[in-house]
Amino acid sequence: MRDLIRKSFAFLGIFLLSATFFELGLWQLHRAQATHKVAHVQPERAVINLEAVAAAGHNLRDQSFNRLVTFRGKYINYYTAPGQLPDGSDSPTTYAVGLMELSGKRSILIVRGLEDGKISPAADELTIYGRLYPRQNEDHANPGKGQLSRLDPGLVAGDTTNALFDGYVIARSEKRADGAELVGTRIPSPQLIATVGGFYWQHIAYIITWWFMAILVWFAPFYNRSIRRKAEEEGAE
Repeated sequence: MRDLIRKSFAFLGIFLLSATFFELGLWQLHRAQATHKVAHVQPERAVINLEAVAAAGHNLRDQSFNRLVTFRGKYINYYTAPGQLPDGSDSPTTYAVGLMELSGKRSILIVRGLEDGKISPAADELTIYGRLYPRQNEDHANPGKGQLSRLDPGLVAGDTTNALFDGYVIARSEKRADGAELVGTRIPSPQLIATVGGFYWQHIAYIITWWFMAILVWFAPFYNRSIRRKAEEEGAE
């Protein structure tokens, strides 16, 4: 009876250890799949109202990044953002940026285009269509008056009492109520390709390692028993 209990505990220990190694391998498999997925541009999703994917005063969810959004509002402040690098460019340039007020005392930061004098201030209500991005965390320049060192709504929090949306939008178009579109030099707004820690093949190597360990814990007791039996046979001789 005692021997049966001992064997049962030994079997349970082996099972739990093997299951743990298997789960670790499965976790690495999911990481590998995520790494492979985010390294590619995803199929474009339908344009959606900004308020369906973001809320003022709350951090952006991962699912909100890269969404093409639309909304209406009026500009209440204007800034420039020097030292920015449009997609595919190695030459720093300056963006024209506006802080737009939406209904309900809420505001969002909008990159209107290049600061080349072609985009004029607008006092009337506009419909914005563009892509939503997470805030920038690194400074791109030493800002002067009316300048932003990075695209971060936290830098303009002192300019308004409105609740701010996290992140910013790169505008693809700005339209008046009559449908007339404001002219200007727009900047590229491609999907932002996120990164996951580690590399794809590194995760694959971990998968092989963990699942090999899961198999090994089942094989080890039989191997040890075989070694003992062989030693006993040699001792008997």
